[in-house]
Amino acid sequence: MDKETDIKQTDLSSDHDVQMGNFVVDPIREKRLLWKLDLCICPLVMLIFLVAYLDRSNLGNAAVAGMPEDIGLIGNELGNAVSLFYATYVFFEIPFSMLLKKLRPNRLISALIIGFSVSILAAGFIKNAAGLYITRLFLGVFESGLFPCLTVLLTTFYKREEQAQRISYLFVSAALSGGFGGLLAFGLVRLDGAGGLEGWRWLFIVEGIMSAVVGIATFFLLPNNYETAYFLNEDDKELMRMRMQQSARYADTEEFDIKEVWKTLRDPKSWLTSFNQICVNICSFGFSTFLPTIIRGFGFDSVKTQLLTVPVYIWASAFYLVVANLSDRVRMRAVFMVPLCLVTAVGYAMLLGVDVHARGPLYFATYVCVTGIYAVVGLGVSWNANSHSGYYKRAMGVGLQQTIGNCAGLIVSGISYWHARVVALTSS
Repeated sequence: MDKETDIKQTDLSSDHDVQMGNFVVDPIREKRLLWKLDLCICPLVMLIFLVAYLDRSNLGNAAVAGMPEDIGLIGNELGNAVSLFYATYVFFEIPFSMLLKKLRPNRLISALIIGFSVSILAAGFIKNAAGLYITRLFLGVFESGLFPCLTVLLTTFYKREEQAQRISYLFVSAALSGGFGGLLAFGLVRLDGAGGLEGWRWLFIVEGIMSAVVGIATFFLLPNNYETAYFLNEDDKELMRMRMQQSARYADTEEFDIKEVWKTLRDPKSWLTSFNQICVNICSFGFSTFLPTIIRGFGFDSVKTQLLTVPVYIWASAFYLVVANLSDRVRMRAVFMVPLCLVTAVGYAMLLGVDVHARGPLYFATYVCVTGIYAVVGLGVSWNANSHSGYYKRAMGVGLQQTIGNCAGLIVSGISYWHARVVALTSS
């Protein structure tokens, strides 16, 4: 099929063709292009975020496997470790997102992955709380740039109405990491004593090595932009240029300008979406970090606890994919976010109100909670990215939203769990 039949001049119409200014692109050709993008970019991006979230949230699995007792944690020192991760995490998000274009995505993102893989590998050899604190601080530094950088990178390949579904893959990876992490922990903690190391140490070591392999692969496989993407031919790149022309009609300069930063800071949308993000992230971070602890509190042993986290995250992933797809189809975010916030609130109310001995209903409540958590967090990010035009305004907007939103980690880390003191009266 030649270009004259692929691309023809036309008036605006209501059919399903994709309009590019004064042009219409053959939808079959564009579907082939999207298939290439989805096949070559999305799996790698998902894998990157999956290993990042594994390394971030495995603290909960390690805690259930006996880490606090082995290194002598007391009081809320486990919560302090969570807090220190976010102390550095929120500080570096904006700088990394603004440096992405200058340093090139494949270089910066692969360097960040290698950095946090070394941090989590080192956690396998800690001896006390101080060692745990140091590794969590560095883990926060290196993981801070991943989400904003990956989000901004995706927006350079996909149009606005295509972004929610693709950004959803990051949150699906986060949810799947919970399930995969539970399975991995189930297997690795059984290595307890192998090589003279506790099972939770093997958890950190193996996940650190996995992340390092992903980091090396990222350097070679992650495209910096569509012009240099190895999997696109010249016809594909021409079509990508046309797709970007439509977006460019609403965009400001693609070159760095400090005015773009100030535009973002003066835009009320930046602060509204950031406030929304910190609220929903409190639920998200608390859930992902402490779900093993919560389920163990229902009365299950540590091994069964690891397994029971898996189906919860599988449900979250499947449900979010459906919601993200529908959101892109109707090009609306809030109509999904508001009802799902209420669903999550019902789930937490169940956890508070259901009898502590009712294992089944309490476990079901975790499914109700997670139904809204990941979908609301992800749609909020998509909504924010769609609301900023221009590369650096969008990068600043995403970075600001994530910086403020991830301060939720500092709040979540203050959550303490304790055993109630119960006096049981019995008669002989």
